[in-house]
Amino acid sequence: MIYVLSEALLYVCFALLTGACVLAIVPERKKPIIQMSDTILTWAVLGIVVLSSVQVIKLIIFFRVNLGYEIGYITFTVLSDYKIGNAWFVTIFAAMGILYFLGLKPDSKMLSYKWIGISVFNFFLVLAMGWASHSATVHEWIGFAAHTLHFLAAIVWIGVMLVIGWFVKEVVHWKAFLRWFTPLAIGCVLVTIAAGLLLMSKVTPNYLNSWISSYGQAMLIKHLLIVPILGLALLNTFLFRKVASNPLPWLKTEGIFVVVLFAVTAFMGQQSPVHEDLEEFIKEVGPSPLFLSVAGNDLKQVIPLSFSPDALSITLFLIAVLGLYIGLYMAWKKQRTLWSLAASAFFVVCGYLSLMFAVA
Repeated sequence: MIYVLSEALLYVCFALLTGACVLAIVPERKKPIIQMSDTILTWAVLGIVVLSSVQVIKLIIFFRVNLGYEIGYITFTVLSDYKIGNAWFVTIFAAMGILYFLGLKPDSKMLSYKWIGISVFNFFLVLAMGWASHSATVHEWIGFAAHTLHFLAAIVWIGVMLVIGWFVKEVVHWKAFLRWFTPLAIGCVLVTIAAGLLLMSKVTPNYLNSWISSYGQAMLIKHLLIVPILGLALLNTFLFRKVASNPLPWLKTEGIFVVVLFAVTAFMGQQSPVHEDLEEFIKEVGPSPLFLSVAGNDLKQVIPLSFSPDALSITLFLIAVLGLYIGLYMAWKKQRTLWSLAASAFFVVCGYLSLMFAVA
């Protein structure tokens, strides 16, 4: 649990720092008034350093406990020979650069380059994150590029949304903000989807069979969570263009689901993906308890998985879509964020059961 929590918080820190970088280079007349202190950004940077070290420590502990290596030797080996260790050194270097710019005095000659410097070093942090990923380790440069693009596009979109939702002091220039943020968000979503599909083709070539594993279950729930997040994004973009409607509570609601999405993604990152030999994977790792609770314990009847929707699964799918639509519509009409939260959760549960009953 500590590894999942640390990685989820790591994503939040990255999103806040990246969102602040994007908004800092946008002219004042094209964004709301934001009150986000350098102290918060400092904590975000320190959080990235500390939280990214958790995975390094996890690997060191694994070698120490399971293989009996001497702690000093294996620590040096992980930091010098493994990508995750190399990436952590880059993380420390980039974090020191960001902290330097955050600590500039008001009369410093470097102050005019503050956000340029922070943005450059933040990009190095993102590159280090991609280099340390499982995709980069297994699939070399293609995995590194796909993971980095996927992660960067996600934190740019989500980061701006989180900063606007939680750190806006006064909602002004809202239409001007939406004019540049809407195409940026759409572009980021498209890049995230494209890079995500490339990663899936490499890590889980058989998406359906991956549902047997905890990795696949988390990935399925993650994909279901994206739908209401995009639905809330559409509300924020097209239906709440007037400042009088106060878009901030809706952005905060969307932010709640994003944090849940980060948690699911973090859990997924701690699991083993399904390889080509499904039966061998089940012997080595075992099926997901969540999958077994729906499909039952007799895996021989469902392996390999096939998608065969029946009346129940189709009905649940229609209920999920209709529930999401009605919930978001009522949220818009009544201006109550609770409707959107309930509808989104309802969609994820019913959508999940619909898909699982279609294969179980």
